[in-house]
Amino acid sequence: MWKRRSKALIMSSTAISLFIMIQMGMYVTEKLSGVALRNVFDHCTSLLQKIGMPWLAFAVDLLVATTPLLAVALLGNQLYLSRRAYRKLSALRNEALAADLNEAYSGGKDEILVVSHPDPIALTMGFVRPRIVLSTGLIQLLDEGELEALIRHEQFHLIHRDPLKTFLMVVCSAVIWYVPILKWSRKQYTAAREVLADAYAIDATGSAEHLGSALLKLLRNNRTKRYPFAYASFAESSINYRIKHLIDPQAEYAFRLPVKRTMLSLQVVAALSVLLIGELL
Repeated sequence: MWKRRSKALIMSSTAISLFIMIQMGMYVTEKLSGVALRNVFDHCTSLLQKIGMPWLAFAVDLLVATTPLLAVALLGNQLYLSRRAYRKLSALRNEALAADLNEAYSGGKDEILVVSHPDPIALTMGFVRPRIVLSTGLIQLLDEGELEALIRHEQFHLIHRDPLKTFLMVVCSAVIWYVPILKWSRKQYTAAREVLADAYAIDATGSAEHLGSALLKLLRNNRTKRYPFAYASFAESSINYRIKHLIDPQAEYAFRLPVKRTMLSLQVVAALSVLLIGELL
């Protein structure tokens, strides 16, 4: 259920965003080259001009111009923040502990970065080459079974490149802000990935006991921090879903769409569809 849900969320969000971005690209190409390309935004601005609302047509032009700029700005900022964070974390690297954990859990691959820091840190970061980041404070807080469960959880995020996928959802919801269902989809996608990572950890360790104990310890510690770069964290999100899933892994939970956001998004998509059909006819 959770796997299908996460796949449906990322595919639908990507499809909506790609459709709008492609239409915007065609509109910009038409304006710059003078070659007639049938697209939603050209039809929209022409209609607004005809009904005497040129200011709204200008607003559409402004939206088209700023959308790719916002996407590039988000990507550039994220790459900068991730690179800066990785440099700072690398400076705190504990080579001995990192070597031990990589040998024990990653087959000797350099997938786990251990940093000397008193706060409990557990996250997976990186787009091209994701890494699991653990702190010495976290290792001291958890027992061996809890630590293994947490590492298996983070390995799921690493294997499936969840930091990159989550950032894609963030960009879609931020850039196409006028389709509000995308923001809800991002939150639901994050929840689904966390539940799937928990299930992976339970399968790997054979029990939910250590995973649940590790999660409770981190919640009681209450020192989790949010960071500006894209990452997947063990104890920051979807706590209610995850606790319910740990208690009853076989239970199914209703996939309730938010009525207001869904209606607003449907209106936007319907309007774009009508404009596209009108342009093609």
